[in-house]
Amino acid sequence: MPTDPAGRPAHLTAGLTWARRLLTDAAGGTDRLTALTRLRDRHLTALETSARTASTALARFDRQVTLVSIEDTPWRRAVVADPAAVRGEDVHTTVHALNATATQLEDDLRADVKQTLKTSLFTRLQRDIQLRREAAWDLVAKIRTTLDDVRTGVADVGVQVQWGVREDPDAQRMVHLIEQPPSDDTFEQMYDVLRQRMNEKAGEPWPDRVAHTFDYRAWHTWKISVTHASFEAAGKEKFREVTARSNPLEALSTGERRLATMLPLLAAAWSMYSADGYQGPRLLSIDEIDAAFDDPNLRQILALLRSWNFDVLATAPFMTPLIKKETRRAMIHQVVTTGRHRVTVPWLWQGHGEPQPLSLDLTTPQPQDAP
Repeated sequence: MPTDPAGRPAHLTAGLTWARRLLTDAAGGTDRLTALTRLRDRHLTALETSARTASTALARFDRQVTLVSIEDTPWRRAVVADPAAVRGEDVHTTVHALNATATQLEDDLRADVKQTLKTSLFTRLQRDIQLRREAAWDLVAKIRTTLDDVRTGVADVGVQVQWGVREDPDAQRMVHLIEQPPSDDTFEQMYDVLRQRMNEKAGEPWPDRVAHTFDYRAWHTWKISVTHASFEAAGKEKFREVTARSNPLEALSTGERRLATMLPLLAAAWSMYSADGYQGPRLLSIDEIDAAFDDPNLRQILALLRSWNFDVLATAPFMTPLIKKETRRAMIHQVVTTGRHRVTVPWLWQGHGEPQPLSLDLTTPQPQDAP
């Protein structure tokens, strides 16, 4: 009997012949025939339901699934055809043709997308990432310079930061390609790397896949080192790198740890606000500004905030005498709770005496008579 490459009957006639031969030696009888007939009828009913569902889905493509009776048998076969066509194609033939068409379309689309990426998007992407990396290097350099002379706390706590390419083959390869002059070979390699990174996040939300693929920051990593008076060797300052296995912060007090973690963030904010052309408030928001600090450390951090001319918005459980003395002029919003309601009362501290409550003039101006 003719078979297809998978070893199945090549066509319906071969299938029926095969079935007859298989049933030749099977035990017969009225009960078996009745059971097989019922089974066939159930399958025919299910087939009719599937055909209607498929026809509804294919209607917008001007196609429908029709069940055609096979001559001299109660069997039917499903064909796909135009509603006005005389004959159609078997479903498996149509599915095979559609799969081949879809594959070809994907290949064509991939080639078109690849060409578009190479001719326009990659050129802009390469230029944009280069500009951003250069700006990031400038910012990191400013942060490093800012932190060089900053030692806070009674134990001279200081921080150094470095920003470099990850020790990852894909990250290093991508950075290398970004720095190369535009060429077909460069864009071909970029396409391969970016497509691989996109596939690594298959199944995740699209924004996450795009961020993983194109965010240049994922190709870099920070190295942070801390110094402390207790780290000195032979009277010389010594920095220790913070790693997953060795964390020098654990040797510091709670207040010193907070100082060390705040310094890079404060330096980054100061570097950004000090950039050429920046105009606007130098706003900094700090939660519980005095948490974990003893008086000497708190005095140091407040002095640093003043020297960098920040506009600080901070929370504190209450106004301690040291905060009053060091902040000098400040706006205070006291939170008052009454039952389920909360209101804030604004006070102005001028650096001496007691804070004075502020009030808003809510009087409605009277309209003036028209001349």
